Amino acid sequence: MSTNNATLSVAPSSNTTHSLRLCYPKRLASHSLWAKIAKPPLQCYAISTCDEAIQQAADIVILDSELIAHTSLAKWREQLPDGIFLSEQHLQVETDLILSDDLPELQTQKIIKLACEGCLARRRELDSDIALQSLSSNLNKLASVGIALAAENDLTTLLRKILIEGQNISNCDAASLFLVDADGEHITFKLTQNDSIDFPFQESKFKLDATSISGYVAQYKTALNIADAYAIPAQSVYQFNSSFDVTTGYETVSMLTLPALNKQKNVIAVLQFINKKRNRETLLGPNSNIREEVLPFDEESYLLLQALAGQAGVAIENAILHNNIQKLFEGFVNASVMAIEQRDPTTSGHSFRVADLCVALARAVNLSDNPQHRAQRHNETQIRELRYAALLHDFGKVGVRESVLVKSKKLTDANIQSIRYRILLAQEKLKNKALKQQLQMHRSGKFDKEINHRIEINLARELEQLDHFFTTIVEANEPMLLDAGKKTDLNRIAAYCSPFERAHGIAIVSPEEFSMLAISKGSLSSQERLEIESHVTHTRNFLQLIPWTDELKQVPAIAGAHHEKLDGSGYPDGKASNEIPFASKIMTICDIYDALTASDRPYKSAVPPEFALDILNQEAKAGAVDQSLIDVFIESDAYKCITQKDYSEGFEGEKGFGHHVCDFDLHEEHAHD
Repeated sequence: MSTNNATLSVAPSSNTTHSLRLCYPKRLASHSLWAKIAKPPLQCYAISTCDEAIQQAADIVILDSELIAHTSLAKWREQLPDGIFLSEQHLQVETDLILSDDLPELQTQKIIKLACEGCLARRRELDSDIALQSLSSNLNKLASVGIALAAENDLTTLLRKILIEGQNISNCDAASLFLVDADGEHITFKLTQNDSIDFPFQESKFKLDATSISGYVAQYKTALNIADAYAIPAQSVYQFNSSFDVTTGYETVSMLTLPALNKQKNVIAVLQFINKKRNRETLLGPNSNIREEVLPFDEESYLLLQALAGQAGVAIENAILHNNIQKLFEGFVNASVMAIEQRDPTTSGHSFRVADLCVALARAVNLSDNPQHRAQRHNETQIRELRYAALLHDFGKVGVRESVLVKSKKLTDANIQSIRYRILLAQEKLKNKALKQQLQMHRSGKFDKEINHRIEINLARELEQLDHFFTTIVEANEPMLLDAGKKTDLNRIAAYCSPFERAHGIAIVSPEEFSMLAISKGSLSSQERLEIESHVTHTRNFLQLIPWTDELKQVPAIAGAHHEKLDGSGYPDGKASNEIPFASKIMTICDIYDALTASDRPYKSAVPPEFALDILNQEAKAGAVDQSLIDVFIESDAYKCITQKDYSEGFEGEKGFGHHVCDFDLHEEHAHD
């Protein structure tokens, strides 16, 4: 081969991860050409068989007649599908001689160089395809992560998701998350997780400054990509805290710490990813060679985690805002209930007890084997919706006049006092009438002792009768069941009062007062009872004014139907069973149970739980409430959930009388007085 200063020079690809391999027939191994062209990225190997080329992972193969005779060209292509094949004859550009010192060396090099460039071009194309696929996969992954983070409102779950997704994206062993306090003065070590070791973790708070890695990142809003945590220069502002490594025997090497910004571009959290691994499944225990397995975080990992941090910042802000709104709403609901029950302390705790009973029964229904209940199971959002409806079911009490709400007797004390004065006046009228009769006898000179005695006897009888009338009125004024004897006495009073009014021009008891005294049960007139019942309508109307979210939009309907009965006898709308929300059927049972067993009513005694459950069963047999729900209520012991709790907190002072709007009118044969 003639001497020539030209050499083969092939520019390596920036994406190439290994050199190009050229295989040539072993019989040509002594040729000086191979030493001249064997420069990075090209390596040259002599072969005798196809298997040897396969072992060398050949990219380019020069075939002679012996190699083709040993293995067909089709077989070569099958075994090395991505290889480029050159025939020894292809190198005979200007002569008919085989590769020898007489072949122009420059032409041979050019042909081999073209083959190398073709191989590199193919490799670059393959690398580009892989890069595009990786980019597409990462973009899809980031999009999925973003959607998942945006959908999560529970802060603890969200933070753990952020760390898990970050570990998956960057192929790292551990991750930590720090939350920056609202005042910007402190930072909370909120969460950490490690694939390789288990360790106890306790949330901690420390002052935010630039001496720690997380503090530096938070203070300067900049990411830190540290290849070796133990190689940070001593003069650096921030230093690595090795206490965790010392305590656990773990070794932190590479770290990537990034700020997560909220919508106002303020740092809301700091994400820290630790020990990027060659293999995600590798565990970096105390006995492993961590520095062999751990890599620095590369540019691709940095960009992906930076994008994740951007998504995380907004998601964390949204979760915190959601939690704050949730706390604010919880506070509003509790304050509303306390304000309403403070207006009527006699029934304090009722709404809270009913809410707890409803939640307990709804959870028990979820576990029920009853086929009717399988389609009615409540998820956590629906249970929360039911709880809010139960807490606010009596809010409409604000629409009931206080004079009706606190009406302990049929007539007020002022009414009774007025009747008393009228009776005294009537008695004076009678005395005056008797005196006039006696005076007339004296003036006429015809005084008759017998007539005078009769006048005094009649007067005494009428005075005594009026006293008895007043006693009857006072007794009838009590909100107890009006018995037949009292009804007869009231009829006598009515029969006496009308003629007396005509004769003397004075009404001892007005028709309205008689109407109130004649109430057969309780202390409310039919009109007042309707006003008490109107609390349901007031509740529904009030709750409909609140802009509920979609997950809570049924609160007004649930609360507004808690006095409806399956047989249509309930109020305010007399709905049939299929029109009543299932959650309202749950609340009805819980409401009745608490109304019967509550010990905070000054106007009635609490019945034992067993008696209350019997009454519920009787109401179910009468078609008023759902028997299947009562069965679950009893079998699951849901009714016991309020037994050991104190619901009186926040209600101080003497408890006066008050009609609770949810004291049920049960079927007469089931009523308890």
